[in-house]
Amino acid sequence: MGGPRQTSRLWSMAGVLLILLAWHATATMMGPMMMATPLATLRAVPQLLGSPHFLEHAGASLMRIAIGVSTGCSIGFALGVLAGHSARLRGLLEPLRWLLMSIPPVIVVVLAMLWFGLGSPMVIFMTVLMMTPGMYVNTVKGMLQIDPQLAEMTRVYRYGFWRRLRHLYLPALTAPLTAALLIATCGGVRLVVMAEVLGAESGAGYALANARSTFDTAELYAWVLLILLFVAMLEFLLLQPLQRRLGKWREPSHA
Repeated sequence: MGGPRQTSRLWSMAGVLLILLAWHATATMMGPMMMATPLATLRAVPQLLGSPHFLEHAGASLMRIAIGVSTGCSIGFALGVLAGHSARLRGLLEPLRWLLMSIPPVIVVVLAMLWFGLGSPMVIFMTVLMMTPGMYVNTVKGMLQIDPQLAEMTRVYRYGFWRRLRHLYLPALTAPLTAALLIATCGGVRLVVMAEVLGAESGAGYALANARSTFDTAELYAWVLLILLFVAMLEFLLLQPLQRRLGKWREPSHA
């Protein structure tokens, strides 16, 4: 008999098969003008990869995702660490945090279009603005859960900021940070694509909008499939290894 992990993988494969069957049945009922079948989408992927504009659109989206997500997460982490030390700063930032987490992203896109026009600055600004609060909240939550006695011990032994960050803060923040990184990365891809659909002149979202306007459903779903594969690669090749590496800090030392 297989273990729980093997059983979970089998059920996950069954879930993927169920989604594909539902996709095929829905596309068959709606017709090719409304929805491409999984087979038609797979056939369109090589054509899309070989098109002259694919690298241009894919590269633009990747650049915006990398800059927007990394900048937003870095700002949120830095503010979260500082706010974890200061109740006054937490109170000062709380209205802004609530505002950014409550406002619909489409409103931010519209405002960013007015301020920056179309293109990368608008998309990156919107992504940074939407990514920062989530990382900030998770960082503050982790900071407040640190054992006060451990924090006092680092002060007694006169640990500098960087030693406290490495030996106290990062081990304590492993769980909330990895969860926040996963959410931020997946959310960042969605935000960038949405912003590109609404107000960009290049990128995967721009290509999606073009495919929709020309009723090229096979190309549209091929872009969607490639975006999903990109998110899966980020999670399994980057985020999960990073989570395991950060988790080593939480393991007790046997030295």
